Amino acid sequence: MTIIFSEPTLGDKLLAVMGKKRAVFIPDIYSRFGKYAYGRAVKESFLEALIRPNNQELEEGWFYQDEIMPPINREEGKDI
Repeated sequence: MTIIFSEPTLGDKLLAVMGKKRAVFIPDIYSRFGKYAYGRAVKESFLEALIRPNNQELEEGWFYQDEIMPPINREEGKDI
């Protein structure tokens, strides 16, 4: 299964400056289409991310993108 994440937007960069993160929702496409499916992650709205307290526990199915993606081209990812 391949999950496609969208590129960071101006809203994502503003949230990062304020120390907040935007959550993403990954639909359950594996059970419907099998392991060879492509899916697109859905971003939470900018206003919801702005209002939510920092690093609040998310609802089921929602994730912070940096917690589920492997570090690529970052200093902490050199041991991979």
